[in-house]
Amino acid sequence: MKGYELYSWQKDGAWHYTLITGTNRQKLLEEITSEGDILSGDGLVKLRSDGTDELKAALGRLPEGEQVFWVGPAWGGPPEGEVVFGFPPGEIVDEIREHCKAEGVELFVMGE
Repeated sequence: MKGYELYSWQKDGAWHYTLITGTNRQKLLEEITSEGDILSGDGLVKLRSDGTDELKAALGRLPEGEQVFWVGPAWGGPPEGEVVFGFPPGEIVDEIREHCKAEGVELFVMGE
C-alpha cells in the first residue's frame, strides 16, 4: 500500500484520528494511538489529531494527489476494553470526504 492510512476511534465522547504513512505491515495499537506527531527523515509520518478540525488541518498538509486509506473496524483489532477503531457518524465522514476533495487528496473509506 502506498499513500497514508487513517485510523479513527472514539474516546470519552470525542473522535480521535491518526494519519500515518502507509506500509505493507499491520501497525501496533500503541503506534497508532500514542500522543504526538512523528516526522522522520526516513519518510515515516504520523500525525495524531484530537477532533475533526485537527484532522482536516493534517490532511491539508498532504500533497495534492496523495491517497489516504481510511481503515475501519475490520482492522485486526485490540482485545476487548481497549481502543476500538471505527468510523464517526456519516455527516462527519462526509465532511472529511469533502475536505479531502477540496484539498485534492484521494480518500478511500475501506469497507464502502
